Amino acid sequence: MSALLRGGYVVTQDSARRAFAGDVRIEGDRIAAVGATDRSADEVLDCTGCVIVPGFINLHNHVPNTLLRGLADDVPLEAMLPKAAAMDTKFTRRDVQVGALLGCVEMIRSGTTSFHDLFYWEDEVSRAVRESGIRGFLSWVTLDESLTTQHGNPLKNADAFIGKHSEDRLITPSVGVQGVYAASEETCLRAREIADRRGVRMHMHLSETRGEVEAHRKATGLRPIEWLEKLDLLGPRLTAAHGVWVTINEIRMLARHRVSVAHCPVSNMKLASGGVAPVPEMLQEGVVVGLGTDSPISNNTMDLLSDMKVAALLHKSSRWDAAVMPAQTVLDLATIAGARALEMEGEIGSIEVGKRADLAVVSMRGVHTTPFYPENVISHLVYSCRGSDVRATIVDGQVLMADRVLRTVDEADVVARAQETARELFEA
Repeated sequence: MSALLRGGYVVTQDSARRAFAGDVRIEGDRIAAVGATDRSADEVLDCTGCVIVPGFINLHNHVPNTLLRGLADDVPLEAMLPKAAAMDTKFTRRDVQVGALLGCVEMIRSGTTSFHDLFYWEDEVSRAVRESGIRGFLSWVTLDESLTTQHGNPLKNADAFIGKHSEDRLITPSVGVQGVYAASEETCLRAREIADRRGVRMHMHLSETRGEVEAHRKATGLRPIEWLEKLDLLGPRLTAAHGVWVTINEIRMLARHRVSVAHCPVSNMKLASGGVAPVPEMLQEGVVVGLGTDSPISNNTMDLLSDMKVAALLHKSSRWDAAVMPAQTVLDLATIAGARALEMEGEIGSIEVGKRADLAVVSMRGVHTTPFYPENVISHLVYSCRGSDVRATIVDGQVLMADRVLRTVDEADVVARAQETARELFEA
């Protein structure tokens, strides 16, 4: 099958950050041509008045928690976690699959083509991935067995999940770690052993709150990043979510070991974690940083377009510097930098011939994006656009949504099932 995105404005996010009026042609699951073309295709999408961008990459999420949206608003992390854990004990496999599918639909509708999940029962999340057609980097979370709500041993569960999903086209399995506050040295080392043996990545929460950092320092004499370096857990296959309470020496430690960081500004602000993740310093020191929404319980939405704006404004405001975190840098976080964090920059994250056809088409015809012209396209994407401006989403060459209509799943049915599932959970 072939597809042609005709007559749009292409923001390539390639190494030169080229942007120009033109077309994108897709053959099978790959981008076959970028620029003006007179060839037709099996399907032609009219992109007049729209921008064609690489699909957004959500670098940190807990997708099934769509079912917990609105459960713990206006409380800090320490109060939110017990509420989430109480609901986790009620979750069935069906609940996780329904919640994950709802999350996949929400991300597709707002132009996200890849997400990096951290949860348990990732085999049920993988079902949602296959059904919806989105790309999933799925990390089965591990923690001390005495602290988990999972059925069985988390480490054995993670190992088994990876073994079952190592050959899936849309699913990349990996090992997750809840965080140093829930995973002992033994658990962390065994998680690393699984990742090494299976040849997969790792994904964990790290230095999200001051309390987490101070408690670990008092217990071990080391800050979390220092402790992980001692355990030899830092490396290019690790993505650490948050990284709010870190020192410049720790940033340099992350850079030296090539650890990537998922910046989650909306979640951190909503939970009043305090401080601001030192992303400008991370970028200056060479740390690869991507953008994540975090859980729907701590963000409420998974709209990366909205989070891009917040990411830019947070750093400008806190630094008293309007030039820090410019629009192009923030767009990088949500596209090519996210791909680089996952060591997938050769396949996704930019619009280049030979890469996988993961694309989003964003309308610039709204009142809030007018006037639109080439000189303001990047700033419009970051400061003016919202998820509802996305007209089409394509993953691996498959058109998942066109003209705002989902093709892979019945959206109304997914919403109805999720509403009923949440009602049963909350009223039980």
